Formats: sequence, structure tokens, C-alpha cells
Amino acid sequence: MSKAEGRALEAFPLKTDGDSRGSYDLNVVKRIIYQQGYEQAEKDLELTWESMRELHIIFAEVDTEIELCMTDIKSETIGYYLEVLRRFLQKKK
Repeated sequence: MSKAEGRALEAFPLKTDGDSRGSYDLNVVKRIIYQQGYEQAEKDLELTWESMRELHIIFAEVDTEIELCMTDIKSETIGYYLEVLRRFLQKKK
């Protein structure tokens, strides 16, 4: 069972209608939709080699700005990494 399948089952557990003609899982469609959304979200958030290249470029830009005193961010601080993350997410949009 994949992680997406497990999460879908947690969100929408097996729920039968209790019909005498046979049992039908009332949550099957909801689980399938949830699983597909989960899998798409994993793909959207996946880091690729293109993402890594972009991060490398952004780190170099921020480092250059620090060296040229164009920003008051100190390297290797939380603010430094937050700035890189902000720029990366902005470019992803």
C-alpha cells in the first residue's frame, strides 16, 4: 500500500451500505479522488534537478548581495535561508 493509499484510507475508511444484496464501499470514490490529489501534490512538491539548479543560483545571488553590502542579511542564519526559500517559491509560481 502506497503512502497516498494509506492516507486516503485514513481519511475515508471502509464504509459499507449493509445492503442484503451485497456490500458496497460508500467511500471508494472519495478515496480515489483523495489519493489522486495526494499523488499530484507529491509530484508538485518534488525537488528536481531543475529545482536544485535554481536553488544554487539563488544562493549565489544572495551571497553576492551580501558581499556587495546590498542586503543586511548575514550568511548562514535563519534569515539567509528564509530569503533563499522566499525567492525560490516566488520563482516557482
